[in-house]
Amino acid sequence: MATLRQATALIETRGPYKLPKLESAMDKALADLGWERTYEGKEAPPPVDPPDGAAHFVLMANEEGAVAIQVNDELVVRDLARIVSEKIDVGLRVLLTTGSLFGRRSVEVVCRKFEFTGGTATELTVMAAHTRDVSDVEHNELRQADNALRTRINGANESLLRAEGTAGFKAKKFTKFKRSLVAPKFSSPRLGRLMEQIEACEGWSVAEEGPQRVVKLVLAGGAKSMSYLKPEELAELEKALSSRPELVRRRT
Repeated sequence: MATLRQATALIETRGPYKLPKLESAMDKALADLGWERTYEGKEAPPPVDPPDGAAHFVLMANEEGAVAIQVNDELVVRDLARIVSEKIDVGLRVLLTTGSLFGRRSVEVVCRKFEFTGGTATELTVMAAHTRDVSDVEHNELRQADNALRTRINGANESLLRAEGTAGFKAKKFTKFKRSLVAPKFSSPRLGRLMEQIEACEGWSVAEEGPQRVVKLVLAGGAKSMSYLKPEELAELEKALSSRPELVRRRT
C-alpha cells in the first residue's frame, strides 16, 4: 500500500472555447459533486499550514483560444471532465500524472490520457518514455518525501504535456474548492473501507455467489479486488451510494 500519493492533471478543450463558459460548466459540475468554492483570484492562494483539505483548480488559456482546467486532486478529475463534457459542445482531453511512494523508497509514477465527448470517456495509449527518468527516492530526500515525489510527478507530467498536450497555456484564474461530504455510518468498519475503495476505483460491479454478493473492483492500473457481502450489507452500501451519483455511474 502506498504511504504517499499525489497527482496533477490538465483538462483541456480540443479546440477554441470561451473561458467564462468553461468556468461556469466547472462550477456547476463541482456543485453536482458536492464541492464549494473557498478562494478565487488572479494570484495563487497562499499556502496553508496545516493543509485545509481544499483542492486547487486553475483556469488556463492559450493564444489560439483553447482553455483548460489544471487540477491537483486525482479522484475528482475524471468525474469533473465527464460532467463538463456533458455541458459543453467541444471535446475534452485529460492528461493525468499520478505518483505513489511505497514503503521507504520505491516510487511509481504513471501517465494517462483520456478523451471525453458528451460524457463518454476513452482512454488512449501513452508512451512509457515520460516516466523513464523516475527512480527511487534517495535516502536524504526522505526528510521531505512529499517534495521528492512531487518533483518526479512534475518531471513526468511536463514530458507528457510537451508530447501529448496543447502548447501555450497560461494561468488566468486561481480557485480552490472544498468538498464537505457527510461520511455514511456503516454497521462495520469493513464497509467503510470498501466505500473508500469504490471512491478510488475505475469501476465496480456486483455478482451473486450463492447466499452472498461479491463486489468486484477494478483499480487504477488494472488491479482487481473483491469483497463478499451479505444481502443486508449490500443494501447498506447501496443506500450510502445513492447520494453519490458519480460513484453509481462507475458501476458496470
